Amino acid sequence: MAVKIYLSPSNQNGNRYAYGSTNEMEQCNRIAAAAEKHLRRNGYEVKRAPKGQDMTQSIRESNAWGAALHLAIHTNAGGGSGPLVMVYSKAPGNLKYAQPVYDALLTRSARKKGYGVRVGTEMTAGNYMPAELSGTNAVAVYCECEFHDQEPLAKWIVANVDGLGEAIAKGICKADNRTYQPEKPSVPKASQTVYRVQVGAFYEKANADALAKRLKQDGYKPIVKADTLRS
Repeated sequence: MAVKIYLSPSNQNGNRYAYGSTNEMEQCNRIAAAAEKHLRRNGYEVKRAPKGQDMTQSIRESNAWGAALHLAIHTNAGGGSGPLVMVYSKAPGNLKYAQPVYDALLTRSARKKGYGVRVGTEMTAGNYMPAELSGTNAVAVYCECEFHDQEPLAKWIVANVDGLGEAIAKGICKADNRTYQPEKPSVPKASQTVYRVQVGAFYEKANADALAKRLKQDGYKPIVKADTLRS
């Protein structure tokens, strides 16, 4: 049976990016779509929360579906750089997915530095535990992929959503001891040579139409085209 992964991208459209007319919700949904694509190719069953869905509904949906892993996808603010992955506790079951996902995000990151895997209460204002870590039945991993409040990093996120989604998928595959199957490059279609046959040319259109009619009766698909002769 395929492992069930629930992806919960940020719905925070008020968190504006320092680059472009975009926000956290838009880009995290793009990252989630990329992660879903790469996970499905590697044999996972994936459910992705609809864009803009309330977090409490996503938690209910994840629990009702029976997800094995609930993965929240966000981008960060506060002037730093690099990924952060949060867990409810550092129990081995939580770290199984959290550490490989963090490692893959760090490898993919713009500046190759980050904040590690931390317990949620260590990294939130007021030391509260994010609901997607405390309210989910599944093992929960909360990803802050990169910081969006600096223009160079925000621009980097926008340009690297597929790579971030792939990093998440690679980390999950590593946690499950699966050999990651990369996307196969598209193979351009081989060019084909077409041989065209001109049956006749007439100064009177009626004659051309008459020949076209006979050709149609014989099962061909003639084209009557007017050309201008130049002296």
